[in-house]
Amino acid sequence: MKILIDLTSLADNFSGIERYAACLALEMLKDKNHNYILIFKNEIHPLFITYKSNTGVEMIVISGSGKLFFNQIKLPLEIYRHKADWYLFMAFPVPLLLFKRNMVSTIHDICCWDCPETMNRSSKWYFRISHLVAIRKCKRILTISGFSQNRIMDKLKYPKEQIWLIYCGVDYKFLNYIQDEKTDLEIRAKYNLPDRYLLSLSTLEPRKNLRLLVEAYGELAAEGKIAIPLVLAGRKGWKMNELLKNIDETVLKNIIFTGFIDDEDLPALYGNASLFVFPSKYEGFGMPPLEALACGTRVLSSDAASLSEVLGNKAAYFKNDDLASLKAGLLLSLNPENRSPETGKEIKFLWHAEAERLLGLMGAE
Repeated sequence: MKILIDLTSLADNFSGIERYAACLALEMLKDKNHNYILIFKNEIHPLFITYKSNTGVEMIVISGSGKLFFNQIKLPLEIYRHKADWYLFMAFPVPLLLFKRNMVSTIHDICCWDCPETMNRSSKWYFRISHLVAIRKCKRILTISGFSQNRIMDKLKYPKEQIWLIYCGVDYKFLNYIQDEKTDLEIRAKYNLPDRYLLSLSTLEPRKNLRLLVEAYGELAAEGKIAIPLVLAGRKGWKMNELLKNIDETVLKNIIFTGFIDDEDLPALYGNASLFVFPSKYEGFGMPPLEALACGTRVLSSDAASLSEVLGNKAAYFKNDDLASLKAGLLLSLNPENRSPETGKEIKFLWHAEAERLLGLMGAE
């Protein structure tokens, strides 16, 4: 098979959806029984440089800036120049003006319908239109959890047999993580981290519900029930100013913002945390808490959407968007007597297995 994969989104961000596209593509490239066309924006992404000279792998770079014009005009014009058996869009939806045989577009979730208040107006309508177009012209829809599969079926009336369920995975760097004093010191110095800390990692935006975590942390700190700093890691999203609005100055002094975390630093960041907290209101999958578990760190997660499906009985949960439940969960999870076992080796979601399954599905058509 010849498979064209759109990887242009890797040039703009590297959050969950970009990681999904990159990690699946990297694992697929290990199967040398197929030929690949990889499309990048402005430059070949560093993760793929080692495949540049591989036989059977063609890399195309399109120059451009911005997103809308690039994604909807420049990208489809380039793709029209190439013939492939399958066209994969594993980050953002298939371009509106692209019509090819055997296109596969990914719908990670339908947040644009399920919780539109967590998105800005333009993003909400962009994804609504893109998803509706994709289900009408694509051969298959890819999604990342049983929860998202069911929501696509229910909301968009899309048949189950046309949805390919390909989960996210956990990289071996998390599964193989072992604490190292020298590395730990370097990471703490790089991101200005204390010896002990609570950690949450995500894009800092309303959907991740970090305001609830900040409020719970602030109230527990004021009550003298929590003393270690709170670390909020990840790039800034929209409505960032509302995150810290009306929070007491004494609490703010104990909240650390790291900004974007380099990929190679993530295992140590997770592994040194006393507790990883994931208060998200809605997730199609939720990779950060799974990665934290793989590093042997305790996890407290909301029970929203797909999270219990993904984390199973390895994490502790609090009621979604419930301040009292989160406060109680924090106190229980920080109690050493409630320490959960290190369950990293039991993680069932692996990128190579998901990539093999995707290639198998395409080969069977």
